[in-house]
Amino acid sequence: MRINKKSATLIAGSLAVALAALLWSLDGVFIRPQFYRLPAVLVVFLEHGLGFFVLIPFLIKGFAEVKMMPLKSWGALIWVCFWGGLLGTLFITKAFFAAFEGETTLASIVILQKLQPVFALIMARLLLKEKLKKEFYVWAVIAVAAAYILAFGDKGLKLADVELSHNASLFALIAAFAFGSSTVFGKYLTGSVPFGTAASLRFGGTSIISIIFILVAGLFPAFSSVETIHWKLLILIVFSSGALSMFIYYFGLKRIPASVASIFELFWPLSSVILDYIINRNILSVSQAIASAVLLLCFYRIIRPDRNKKPS
Repeated sequence: MRINKKSATLIAGSLAVALAALLWSLDGVFIRPQFYRLPAVLVVFLEHGLGFFVLIPFLIKGFAEVKMMPLKSWGALIWVCFWGGLLGTLFITKAFFAAFEGETTLASIVILQKLQPVFALIMARLLLKEKLKKEFYVWAVIAVAAAYILAFGDKGLKLADVELSHNASLFALIAAFAFGSSTVFGKYLTGSVPFGTAASLRFGGTSIISIIFILVAGLFPAFSSVETIHWKLLILIVFSSGALSMFIYYFGLKRIPASVASIFELFWPLSSVILDYIINRNILSVSQAIASAVLLLCFYRIIRPDRNKKPS
């Protein structure tokens, strides 16, 4: 079966977003826990600062397009840097810390954090005027449900365990909104500049915002807590879950609707449970295995070529 150009672009973009999500899951399993002793905003600044240094050539290459960016694109960039780059990371870190320390339930955090694609779908429809086929939204809902099952595993989803009154629940909700909205505004940004330039702008902008936050909050002395092992891990982040993954992500986002990207970002929880099995030998439960198969089916149904259209 021949695949037309439009379908090939959709497949390539979707797989790129899925690959970026895989790299993000590597971060969560191997790297991120090593930084829990440091202020989250400091880690945000260091990984984005180093990432920006690596991505500078793409900023130089696309500088002509940057100078021509309309005001709305600059607004989209500021939104992505402030919400997705800084606030989302800070709030989800605070939320999970509260859960790990027993202040609230993990169910409260997971059920709210997984609203991220819901926010992205709604905002893509309202702001970007994306209106996809009804079939897409059916599979999108199924994919989000499968992601919930993957996240909870054997414990199951118990609504009775959800505590919406705790501050951590608000943090998780804000993080979901921050990351979901950043997908939408990131799509808007890639409409004005090449994807490599978009990635460099995001890392540069987040670096500036986070260092201002550090100075205002009086966290500058925390730099003395950064050890040699942290610098090695930061370099690893740059060439895996940091600059490299965002470069790949924007490559994909430029080629597909933000709504589709928000669903393929769900490859993150799927790859996390797979890595957990490979590394820690934690066998998937029956429900997780079924949810994994369902999620893969959703991915396929979303990007499969339309047999009713003739190839270009």
